[in-house]
Amino acid sequence: MSSSLESHRLGQVVLEPAGSVVAGSMGEWTIVLTVGSYGIDEGGTIKLAHRFASDWEAPQFTEPAHSGFSTVHTDGEARLRPHFESKGHDRPWMKALVIDVYDGSLEPGDTVTIVLGDRSQGAPGIRAQTFIESAHVFQVFVDPTNACIARPVPSPCVPVIPGPAEKLVCHVPVQAMVGRAVIPLIKGEDRWMNPTHLPAEAVLRWCGASRVELNGRTFLPREPGEGYLEVTAGTLRCRSNWLTVQAREPAEKKYWGDLHAQTDSTVGTGTEEEYFRFGRDQAGLDFICHQGNDFQLTDEDWRRLNEVGKRFNEPGRYVVLPGYEWSGNTPAGGDRNVIYSRDDQPIFRSSHWQVPGIPESPLTPAHPANVLFERLRENGHALVCAHVGGRYADIRNYFDRDLCPLVEVVSCWGVFEWLLWDAFDCGHVVGVMANSDGHKGRPGAEGPGAGEFGIAGGLTCVLAPALTREAVFTALKERRCYGTTGARIDLDFSVNGFPMGSVIRGLNQWTARFAVRGTAPLEKVELFQGRTLLKTFRPESFDGKPSAKLRVSWHGSRIRGRGRRVRWDGSLRFDVARIISAVGFAFDSPADGVAKVEDQAVHFRSQTTGDTDGIELVLDRSTEGKLSLETPQGSWQILLVDLPGPGGVRAIEVGPIDREVRIERYPEALQEDVMQGEISLEAPAGALTPYFVKVTQSDGQMAWASPVYIDQMKALP
Repeated sequence: MSSSLESHRLGQVVLEPAGSVVAGSMGEWTIVLTVGSYGIDEGGTIKLAHRFASDWEAPQFTEPAHSGFSTVHTDGEARLRPHFESKGHDRPWMKALVIDVYDGSLEPGDTVTIVLGDRSQGAPGIRAQTFIESAHVFQVFVDPTNACIARPVPSPCVPVIPGPAEKLVCHVPVQAMVGRAVIPLIKGEDRWMNPTHLPAEAVLRWCGASRVELNGRTFLPREPGEGYLEVTAGTLRCRSNWLTVQAREPAEKKYWGDLHAQTDSTVGTGTEEEYFRFGRDQAGLDFICHQGNDFQLTDEDWRRLNEVGKRFNEPGRYVVLPGYEWSGNTPAGGDRNVIYSRDDQPIFRSSHWQVPGIPESPLTPAHPANVLFERLRENGHALVCAHVGGRYADIRNYFDRDLCPLVEVVSCWGVFEWLLWDAFDCGHVVGVMANSDGHKGRPGAEGPGAGEFGIAGGLTCVLAPALTREAVFTALKERRCYGTTGARIDLDFSVNGFPMGSVIRGLNQWTARFAVRGTAPLEKVELFQGRTLLKTFRPESFDGKPSAKLRVSWHGSRIRGRGRRVRWDGSLRFDVARIISAVGFAFDSPADGVAKVEDQAVHFRSQTTGDTDGIELVLDRSTEGKLSLETPQGSWQILLVDLPGPGGVRAIEVGPIDREVRIERYPEALQEDVMQGEISLEAPAGALTPYFVKVTQSDGQMAWASPVYIDQMKALP
């Protein structure tokens, strides 16, 4: 039906207020449906739905003084039963307030009024979606016939805009050339990581050994060296990542990208144009890929995505790699990112579940994953990356060494080191990537919000000779890359001079070397031989001096699948010591964190999905009495006198997957943000052994180098 006919038959919808919505704000919104010519029969249904990625607070109907309280009423001769369902309609309009019509029918012209965040009885309102969107739709569906088929009604849409800046962000390239101007990316972010206006003009200050000339927001390096920018705008301050100024072009350069996110062409947010523009202009990415779910992409969607990608692809500035997400169920191999080196390649779907009108063919669906691998080997222009989202990749049963060079250890869904362990257990040769799997239209700068996603998105850094599609694709294929939880940590790792991702043999003596330049003080660098921790490198601040600071943290997931979130809401209590300060550590969303601090107790909200949350405390008597931790995952008591000095940890295993509580004395001040080191290796004979480093900063940000593999499968001559 045309939109005018839909309005006539099913109804008309108005929204009040109809203006822009500030992301994450509390408010009251009224949606009025005027019933169309069909009326709505007894047993019919009305739905008010948001897209899957939206994190509007779920409405509730029983506590009129509490957040989210909402009401529904009609002037017609029927009764209404409202309830919220997270899977109340077809994807992507899954989150739905469902209204059942019963004990009567609604006549044409009757009205149904929905008040989201009804404040009339003392409620503070309802929290709006936390992320920006140019055209957010309050989508109404109507089933007038008790047929369980709800059709969309033309519905109002409004822009969701950012709030005021609460944080300052500055990114600079990892490398620059003497005499070549650098324009840093400087922006404000609101409390939900949305880009927003700066509170005042940005003032730049260079900190480093090399000499630079500053001119407004541009600086010109005049000599080789290292340094970073300090930026001030009003009361906000930040520092950039490290930049190395070189006299001549290096053979390998470092470029940052997000290879995994999507738009409203599938289940995400915003248009493709907005997506690619955000990655370039707001996130400061060097390369990007769009990954729409294959079972939802029509042939026209796939054609359009390729065309938009071509327009944004600009070698030397911004590389767009074509791709899609093969979204097979876990028993069929699980989620995989397909990335192409060329435009206009075919899409080999896992199924045609939401595109049933597209006929199956000898090429598609390519199901299970081993059939996908066969198709892509024949194609010859693709690589495949394993990731964990709604469906986790089963690389134990489905893997192709030539096609599958990378595993994704970080996305907005969580931290998944176990996927790397799976690869090692199976003898697979893989590198590490980290991306957002963003659904909110913010590739490269995706915050967790308050919904389905647990943490902020990661980033992948590639080592490539040039910023071209061919060079970036080759670097990914050869595993010359590393992943971070989002911070632009400058990391180098090699064995005998061979870069990360290499497979090497032919010598009896091996030396691993690393160099790290962090975006915050460094806590540790860990060197792994496969899953085994060989050595931990600490900065000098961990010298064993007495400290009154404690860090209590917890991490892990419940399962590998969708229901992996672990709820830790609880309290920390002391029976003797009193709390001087209590600050949240590595909490990902403003929806979590320290809720209340008392004289001898801290109350907190927290959930983890493989990541770490925690609290740093300064106590007046840090060695007296006991600490009690109460959470839904368990309760523990520790005598403070038994805690080791800084660097020593009391670890308590809670359960799979990597669920653990850690209690430690922490240095009162950390300053070192640069570390380097080396160690001799003894690679086991008769084995293919991976070595890599993991970096952890004091702010919880992490980085993983792609492993270097020492091949001792055959005896040396």
